[in-house]
Amino acid sequence: MTSATGSRLTALLAPLALALAAGCQSLPEPPGRNVQELFHGTLEEARPMDVVVAPVVDLSVSGKVPELELRRAFQQQLVRRRYSALALPYTDRNVVNASYSKGALQEDAVLEITVREWDLSRWESHAELGVKVEAWMHDSRDDAELWGGMLEKTFYLEKEVKNRPTQKGLMGEVAEEIAASLLEVMPARTPQP
Repeated sequence: MTSATGSRLTALLAPLALALAAGCQSLPEPPGRNVQELFHGTLEEARPMDVVVAPVVDLSVSGKVPELELRRAFQQQLVRRRYSALALPYTDRNVVNASYSKGALQEDAVLEITVREWDLSRWESHAELGVKVEAWMHDSRDDAELWGGMLEKTFYLEKEVKNRPTQKGLMGEVAEEIAASLLEVMPARTPQP
């Protein structure tokens, strides 16, 4: 190869390499990146199929957690992970009843979601939301922990706030990302023939 050909090749490849490097910087964050697996029990062995998504437990001080949106998002993500999440209205009719006990709906497991932090202190000034959310899967027969994970993340939503007509819609999208990230690290159900 002559030096002129090498120079032309370098001149062509340098911008391509820069464009490729710049493109890699803007890739979205992969689900599960901010998740800490708290417990990896016998979920794969228990192989629950029917799962109740329990009402969200809000331990945050904000009082502004989109509980229904979180439950719906976790329900949808369970289905994507090949679990059969029982319908929320059906679950609510029976779970609210004081006599309900785990397994009463013939479910195999219960997914419990606890919001430990929903920090809106920088929302008005910077459109930032800090969250700490735990999800635990329990066996309905003996209440044994099958799996547990925690997401701790700050969402920077300044651009999104400008493009959404309501905060409720945006919080629904945040709920979807929380559920997707948390359940991404939970083992998917492997159906048996």
